[in-house]
Amino acid sequence: MATANSNTATDKSLSPPLAKLPIPELNDTVARFAAAVRPLFRAAEFDLCMAKLNEFAAKEGPVLQARLRDRSSTHENWLEDWWNEYAYFLNRASVCFNVNYFFGFRSTPSPLPQTLLAAALIDSALRFRDTLEFGGLEPDNIRGKPMCMHQYQYMFATCRHPGQTRDWTEVYASDESKHVVVAHKGRFFALRMPATRNVSHELSIALLERQLQAIVDSTEQLERTKSIGVLTAALRDDWHAARECLLDISPSNAANLRIIESAAFLVSLESSTPSTHEEFSQACYCSDGTNRYFDKNFQILVFANGRYGFNGEHSLTDATTDMRLCNVLVSDVEAIAADFTSVLTHSSSELDSAAEDYSAEELTFEYSSELVEHIERAIAFFDATVQGHELSTLVFDSFGKEQIKRMKVSPDAFVQMAMQLAYYRKHRHVPPTYESASTKSYSRGRTETSRSVSQQSLEWCQMMVDHPEATSLYSKSEILKQAIVQQSQFTALCAKGAGIDRHLLGLQYALLPGEPVPEIFTDPTFVGSRHWKLSTSQISDPILDAYGWGEVVDDGYGMAYRIENDSLHFNVVSQGLGSARLCRYLSDALMDMRFLLTNAHKLPHEIMADVNAVANVLSSIKLLSSSPRRSPSPEVREAVPSSSPQTEASSRFRFRDTF
Repeated sequence: MATANSNTATDKSLSPPLAKLPIPELNDTVARFAAAVRPLFRAAEFDLCMAKLNEFAAKEGPVLQARLRDRSSTHENWLEDWWNEYAYFLNRASVCFNVNYFFGFRSTPSPLPQTLLAAALIDSALRFRDTLEFGGLEPDNIRGKPMCMHQYQYMFATCRHPGQTRDWTEVYASDESKHVVVAHKGRFFALRMPATRNVSHELSIALLERQLQAIVDSTEQLERTKSIGVLTAALRDDWHAARECLLDISPSNAANLRIIESAAFLVSLESSTPSTHEEFSQACYCSDGTNRYFDKNFQILVFANGRYGFNGEHSLTDATTDMRLCNVLVSDVEAIAADFTSVLTHSSSELDSAAEDYSAEELTFEYSSELVEHIERAIAFFDATVQGHELSTLVFDSFGKEQIKRMKVSPDAFVQMAMQLAYYRKHRHVPPTYESASTKSYSRGRTETSRSVSQQSLEWCQMMVDHPEATSLYSKSEILKQAIVQQSQFTALCAKGAGIDRHLLGLQYALLPGEPVPEIFTDPTFVGSRHWKLSTSQISDPILDAYGWGEVVDDGYGMAYRIENDSLHFNVVSQGLGSARLCRYLSDALMDMRFLLTNAHKLPHEIMADVNAVANVLSSIKLLSSSPRRSPSPEVREAVPSSSPQTEASSRFRFRDTF
């Protein structure tokens, strides 16, 4: 359930008319499902699943397909409500660890004091909101093609609420959400300012900074067992019970909680000073949980050392939508950092005369023994989850987008294949892999699942790992190129609304109450094919130094990546599966792929001229694969044609199939 804010410009006033999300043909979905799932399972499992799917396509499928078409004729987007429910509102996992996404922004040219940085960010976000509400935001477009703007109405003054079995999101009216909530040392403050900012940009920042500095100067650390924010990181059913307890204690608790939840957004003034890539990512991901409210539409994170970031709740907005706001935030902050003396030139009397409508009030809560028990359980869950998780980052600076493009392949698909090879080397099988593909070119479109695994990618991984000496560089290179093309083509289909997974979900939801569930929807292979052991997505923007989220299944990885001109960046999160080691496999895979694509056409003596240079690069980044390489077995040597010069070169440059 989401209640739209009638005072916010709607998507219809922002976006040009867009086509409705199409419904794929049933036979096309069956064929594409077969191609995508065959590499994931044994032949017997796959055949049994396909027998059930073909039976479904002949019997129940056409009826359900007709219902989808009827639904599309009466809904702006036939998928929207079902997807929100399936992916978010019925999800009982922690939004902190398993749903929300985070950004960490690049450092400012000159470090800003924490409260001045926070004030500049607040002022920038509120001005962006003003532009949005008054219809002044130019429509999004990609290469001139307009994108849907529907998600923008959920960007501000929104909060997710935990239900007993199902969550819902509330969007608050503009006149109730003019304030911003500030979190500091586990406490929450309502920061109020005039509804109309009729002072200069610099004076507005100075007035906000004064209030924030007063909060920092006067606030003592709240006991962790009194933290309300950490409750929002709990499992959703636990948070629902705790929230009901909190509301029942007193009317003032209910009133103060509503102030938090109805705020335009939240700003967290953090006491930590993250410096390394991993520290920065971890701090933006979850920190210690007490200085956040993870159900808020978004939280701006400001650290004590002048670093800053963003944490977004995912139920009604996607990270690509929030990036437009984030670019404005970074641009405005960097302009202030270039000359922040203009903000500091205002006299005390000038600030006093304009400060009447600016105030900050702490929001305090009453506690019962039952509420304290809820908080203690939430802290125990939070600490155990953090302890059980491994967040690792990889900054790969040997090459980036420009060199990949010179190899005449898609940079995104190239990176997807590197992740496949890294996973295969570590786990010895290919995983169900989710890459987010945007469908925002359609009205109220969000995403589709681009499945990265194909028969070609499986065969390539097997060539590289299981029998590297048995095939030439040329053969490996050709099958890699085929896998890359396959991935690119499937992603393009998804962007056109012709993917697999949303269509199958719609057919499942089209069942009427009480109707028997077709056998395909409970088939272990069908269900397992959507168990995303690799959940991946790319956002590449120069303002980012960090980007990521958690895994979506307990035995999987959340893998965010950025493709820059001269570097590749990865953030890998898992529950102790070895995220750091997977990053090392990734670095290894990227080097191997470049070697393949740049050397497969060369003669042996030309290849060997580059081998020492490659080995030096690998040694310099301390790959695990630097251990002595084993000689091929006699059986493998017999399988290698002696007349193949490229096979000879391949045997002298061993791919890192084992560590």
